[in-house]
Amino acid sequence: MAYPEEDETGPVEYKSVLTKVDDERLERLASQMKYRLFEGGGEAIYVLGLNDDGTVRGLSEEEEKETIKNLADAASRIGASIRILDRRTISGRSLLRVLVRLSREENPPAQVNIVVLGNVDAGKSTTVGTLCTGVLDDGRGSNMRRVARFSHEIITGRTSSVAVRILGFDMHGRPVNWNLPNPLDEAQIYLSAKKVVSLVDVGGHERYLRTALRGVMSKYPDYAMLVVASNTGLQVMGREHLGICAALHIPVFVVFTKVDIVSPEVERQYLEETCEILRRLDKKPVVVKSLKEVYDIAPLMPSGRVIPIFRLSNTTGAGLELLTEFINILPPRKRWVELERKPLLAYVTDIYNVRGVGTVIAVAIERGIVRENAFYYLGPTRDGKWRRTRVKSIHVNRVPSSMARAGEEATLAITDFTAEEVEKGLALSETPLHASRAIVADVLILRHPTTIKVGYQTVLHIHSIRTPVEFTWMEVEPMRTGDSGLVKLRFMAKAWYVEEGERFILRDSRTRAIGTVLKAE
Repeated sequence: MAYPEEDETGPVEYKSVLTKVDDERLERLASQMKYRLFEGGGEAIYVLGLNDDGTVRGLSEEEEKETIKNLADAASRIGASIRILDRRTISGRSLLRVLVRLSREENPPAQVNIVVLGNVDAGKSTTVGTLCTGVLDDGRGSNMRRVARFSHEIITGRTSSVAVRILGFDMHGRPVNWNLPNPLDEAQIYLSAKKVVSLVDVGGHERYLRTALRGVMSKYPDYAMLVVASNTGLQVMGREHLGICAALHIPVFVVFTKVDIVSPEVERQYLEETCEILRRLDKKPVVVKSLKEVYDIAPLMPSGRVIPIFRLSNTTGAGLELLTEFINILPPRKRWVELERKPLLAYVTDIYNVRGVGTVIAVAIERGIVRENAFYYLGPTRDGKWRRTRVKSIHVNRVPSSMARAGEEATLAITDFTAEEVEKGLALSETPLHASRAIVADVLILRHPTTIKVGYQTVLHIHSIRTPVEFTWMEVEPMRTGDSGLVKLRFMAKAWYVEEGERFILRDSRTRAIGTVLKAE
């Protein structure tokens, strides 16, 4: 069995054996572990019985016991704990894979955001409900109704908004939600968990595509869970969502639901169709059948090349263990700890007018730290200016906090703004930033029935910004489906804050295009 050589960066560490370890060596092991945990956003994988060049050494029974004990001692010195994921026997000697996770109490060390996509009636909200409650569905949408955000969603059985539910895991990989009196109580989950996974559930109907795009663009997803119904296969909006993830370079895993109500022949047909679509995108689909495959594939997910496929029944629970364990060990893609040290930038994703409190904004923090009672600038407003405001209080997952960090979504009670003066897409920063009236961008036209010329108007999505834009200059004119080139887009309604290098989507009833901001003017 061949393994790649150990990478000096990243969250994976090889150890051939850890025996006869003195106190000085334990300190070095703890320092090295701290680095690996930093690389993995609070989690690391140790492969024991493997040499640095990837060759298998293996461990005897006594060596295994001592190696595990020493690894646990090193972890305890930096406030971490270990859990054996799997053990393999090769030529009578063992090879172990061990998860190391920080167990500090002040904040969950690892946070992963997963956007849940798929066609209408594929079972997205039902799957989220099953994962977050541990209760099986009754076959008539009981779990969808548990996690629905609005009454009309309960009545129609269809999600029309962006709903975020969190799934917490303890040190041993068990979902903490399942043992709580209210498994959807965000505050209790956040306080009890050592890892928090945010499941961003968006509408699957075509009429809610703009809302779904806001969920994808504004929540900074690490991964996308594409839900496909086994009785209908990957339909139009599911393919649209898959294309959006490919354009934005978001790694995807697929969940085939309703496997209990279809014949093996029908499921096999739709499964093969889905795999063929993924192969056309130069992906490697793998149907996951065991925990061993879960542990093999999860560390590869940040690359986006491998796409695991899980078979799930929300009514019988078939496949739930594999999917839950996979989500538990998914590594964070972004190094939020590094981004915390940079100047603050957060985008407004929602606005509330709370009686007795005043204006409250929900923000997705891209970098930096928001602190209670500190002064910041919010803008650009309708007149293109930035206005000073004070953060009166902060809540993260409904828990009062003195600060909110990069990668978190927080609600902030602010001063000097009415709810009517704030809109989604405004930026919060430490100093006034440049308000752009136009951008120069490199765009690729994915779909358009005719031609695009100067003067064409469409809608741009970037972060939580959704705004009409007009093509005012084109390197190549006209542009058709499949064409790419430089263009200048003018914001028609007001100025916005965007940064160079950001990716965006252009969308209207006829048009789909992706682009990258080259210059903000």
